[in-house]
Amino acid sequence: MSKRSLRVYFVVYDDGNRSGTLVRSWSHFFDSEPPSAYGATTEDVYAELEAKLERAYAEGNEPIDRYLWDEPFGMQKVHVDLRPLFSVNKRAVIGRREIPIEVYYAYCPLEGGGFRILVPRLGGSFVVEDLKLAPEVLGHSVKSALVGENPRWIYDYRTAKDEYVSEWSPPLLARIRRGDSLQQYGEEEPTELAKVADDLVDRAARGKLAPVVGEPADWSSLRGRFSGEQRTSTILVGPRGVGKSALVRRLAQEHAVQRRGEGSATVPRIWSTSRDRIVAGMVYLGMWQERCLQMIRSLADERDVLHVGNLLDLVESQGDASIADFLGAPMDVSDLDVLTECTEEELVRARLLAPSFVARFALLRVEEPSAFALSELLAAYAERKKLTLHPSAITRFVRHATALERSTAFPGKALRLLDWLATQEKVGKLYANDASRMYAKYTGVPATLLADDVSASAAELAAPLKARVIGQDDACAACGRLLARFKANVVDPERPAGTLLFVGPTGVGKTELAKALAVALYGDADRTIRIDMSEYMLPGSASRLLMSRSGVHSLASRVRERPLSLVLLDEIEKAHGEVFDLLLGILGEGRLTDERGRLVDFRGTVVVMTSNVGVRSTAAVGFQDPVATDYSRAVRAFFRPELVARLDRIVSFSPLSQADVERIVDLELAAVALRPGFARRAVRLDVSAAARARLAQLGYEPEHGARPLRRVIEERVVTPIATELAAHPALRELVARVVAADETAPEGAVVVRLPR
Repeated sequence: MSKRSLRVYFVVYDDGNRSGTLVRSWSHFFDSEPPSAYGATTEDVYAELEAKLERAYAEGNEPIDRYLWDEPFGMQKVHVDLRPLFSVNKRAVIGRREIPIEVYYAYCPLEGGGFRILVPRLGGSFVVEDLKLAPEVLGHSVKSALVGENPRWIYDYRTAKDEYVSEWSPPLLARIRRGDSLQQYGEEEPTELAKVADDLVDRAARGKLAPVVGEPADWSSLRGRFSGEQRTSTILVGPRGVGKSALVRRLAQEHAVQRRGEGSATVPRIWSTSRDRIVAGMVYLGMWQERCLQMIRSLADERDVLHVGNLLDLVESQGDASIADFLGAPMDVSDLDVLTECTEEELVRARLLAPSFVARFALLRVEEPSAFALSELLAAYAERKKLTLHPSAITRFVRHATALERSTAFPGKALRLLDWLATQEKVGKLYANDASRMYAKYTGVPATLLADDVSASAAELAAPLKARVIGQDDACAACGRLLARFKANVVDPERPAGTLLFVGPTGVGKTELAKALAVALYGDADRTIRIDMSEYMLPGSASRLLMSRSGVHSLASRVRERPLSLVLLDEIEKAHGEVFDLLLGILGEGRLTDERGRLVDFRGTVVVMTSNVGVRSTAAVGFQDPVATDYSRAVRAFFRPELVARLDRIVSFSPLSQADVERIVDLELAAVALRPGFARRAVRLDVSAAARARLAQLGYEPEHGARPLRRVIEERVVTPIATELAAHPALRELVARVVAADETAPEGAVVVRLPR
């Protein structure tokens, strides 16, 4: 049996931040919430949890037995479809549409048999005799608990990127006997400031801060504002990645050196925190406000500096007040010095929200380094990371990062690239073409589009698209020309890399071509950000595209997380007019401003919109004329002229012919043959020409094109073969013959006969 230790349930959000909650081995009816913490890293969460534990044990009201575990934990998840509650004419109505969520749960075996199931995010637990029962029981429990809740709450629940349980044995455990408090050990209870903020000067003194390479150009100006008794509250203004946080670390390292010498009492500490840390766990009225007052008293007594990573954290309302409301008065009488950061766009929004508070600060604009200074900085950083880069490799890295990573400034985006490069094995000395190949691996953009020594014409770039998307050679050729512009780096630097409108009947390959284009541009179909515009038909729905709360899967948050992506806006004609107002900024300027006033950069994306405007509402029975219709006139008649003017191309899609659908049948059957169950048992498909033609007929509908084809193949081909394999597990190396209804097949073979 392993030594008893703590268990922490972690929830990782899309922005990389995470929360951690201590898991209790037992509880009672009137229990308080278990200790929890929030931070950018696992270490931050552990540090805050340990501080909370120390305080709890110092007060003598939390026996450690409640949090000690012997059992190992596993993690599973269950898929639950919920129907949220809506208000119609002031009457509560459960909606018809189901919202899928995935609920993670932890489990551990019980000594007497059975399993304990815990769902910390929902605050529940239960015991099952057999672990196989957990998904069913949990699904019913979640539906009972959440049905009819506010729909936004359900969407917020879906914000977790990952969840896991971690074993934790902090030094605190070695100092506490079971049931004891910390008071007998003479340890001081941490101050309220220490619970929610990190002492950067102390961390610098202990070598726990990341070093700053080189001398930032704005360093002397910042040092002058926080030296001696005359200090100036300052906002560092600059784009992401320009080095604002590096300047703060450099200041902390300077203060750490000064505090070792004489007169150290006059050198301030720098306490770094965020809004989320300040309000974490503050569930009752007035709690976070009291915490702010206690923090201010501690800072004023020691004349220390408060650092907050984002200015908007201070000025945005937390209900009835903002943190800035408590900081303004102490700043006026010089009892408090504040150092914070923002971009130019965030500064504009902050001035709208709290003009008098922002006016209390001096501004220090942080600029990107010059080309010469950047080269020197990257060479020094590469040497620190033990990388051998030829100057031409550094130049090539800078060129690629300039072209593709426009949402982030230098030197940050280049330093992150070198950090990644240092983790790769057997890198060796890199020259220019090597740099292109490594950058392709780093970003996912194929080396064909980056390396200067690899030639590719528009026709060659379109060939993989034509192999995947059948019957749309003209559309694939248009996308091939877009890829050629991308490779030559002649795209407009102030707009998305491409803006295309795919128009044509349903089920002819518009979405498939968009996914194929994502693979060609970014190396993975998962780089497609798909938005169903039919969900944005109502007034006010456009605001959902701009949401930026932690973990929300809006257009703004997804592009911020992955700026190199293909944005697919399906059925664009169904969107409300407000959505088109947003699109004008995206297509024309390559940018979007989210609900917090932050800039979202679309210049690294390709925007593809799909529509069936101009397609006849009724189609003749059978396959269509394969000659494509030019939908340009219908598009210009339906959409606003300023939107059409921002498109690179209107791409028309033709109906599918019988031969086209049969080729699609071949592609789908080839994909089926590669499935693990078939490959492991060496099952080979033998499909007759008549059967291929019959599958094409069954899988094509005038209203839906070839969309039903995959379902038909699953039902008519895969399921019969799977049934035979399941009934005869010993079957190996067999040929499954698929034939039409009137065809003959050899006796004794596995035969799938299609209906007439």
